[in-house]
Amino acid sequence: MLEKNPVNRLGARGGLEEVLAHPWFAELDHEKILDKRIEAPCKPTLSGDVFDVSNFDATFTGEDALVSVVPAGKMPTIQNNARQFENF
Repeated sequence: MLEKNPVNRLGARGGLEEVLAHPWFAELDHEKILDKRIEAPCKPTLSGDVFDVSNFDATFTGEDALVSVVPAGKMPTIQNNARQFENF
C-alpha cells in the first residue's frame, strides 16, 4: 500500500537496508539491482512523437493541462532534491 506520510514509508527508518530486507524484494538479486544490471521487465514502445501519450492512463491524459509556477524561494530546495536523482 502506498504511504502518504513520508515518515511511515518503507526505508524511512532503515534506509536501503530496510527496503532490500522487505519480503517483496526477497527473490531479487540486490547486487544486480545496485549495479543496474537487471533488464527492465516492461519496456514501452515509443513512437518518436513527443506528443504521444499512449503509454499513460487516460485518467491523466484526459485532465486539463495546468500551468504551474514554482515560487523562486522554493527553487534551491527543488534543485537540491533533483541532484539526488542524477544518473538515476
